[in-house]
Amino acid sequence: MTTGQCLCAAVRFSLTVEPRFFYRCHCSLCRKQTGVGHNLATLVNARDFRWEAGQDSISSWRKPSGYRSDFCAHCGSTVPNPLRESPYVWIPLGLLDDDLSMECVGDFCVDDAMSWDAHRSANSHHCAVESLEFLLKELRVNAD
Repeated sequence: MTTGQCLCAAVRFSLTVEPRFFYRCHCSLCRKQTGVGHNLATLVNARDFRWEAGQDSISSWRKPSGYRSDFCAHCGSTVPNPLRESPYVWIPLGLLDDDLSMECVGDFCVDDAMSWDAHRSANSHHCAVESLEFLLKELRVNAD
């Protein structure tokens, strides 16, 4: 089992799978959400995700476009959130407790990256993720 938590440990969760792949997004929304050049995240099937504690400590902010940021109301850490109207959960990698052996499947929105954020995987995409199905395939997340 893989576990994770926010900075103050009020929000805790577990995964019944061990993610092997992640992606980086360099868009301005992800930069502002994380405070660094990009986010590092993965997706898991909702059936493989479980809240252990702190769901009542989660606040959410949403743009009219649908972009959503869930965070711990106590410490401000970004926390997992359900991916819109799908059976998947978005997981920020920095919350995971274990040092997993993971591989980056790609960098997205590199045209939006700051000049000082130059680290890239071999699979860079100038624009956003083309579709949820594309990202799920790249992350090797099974639908069933």
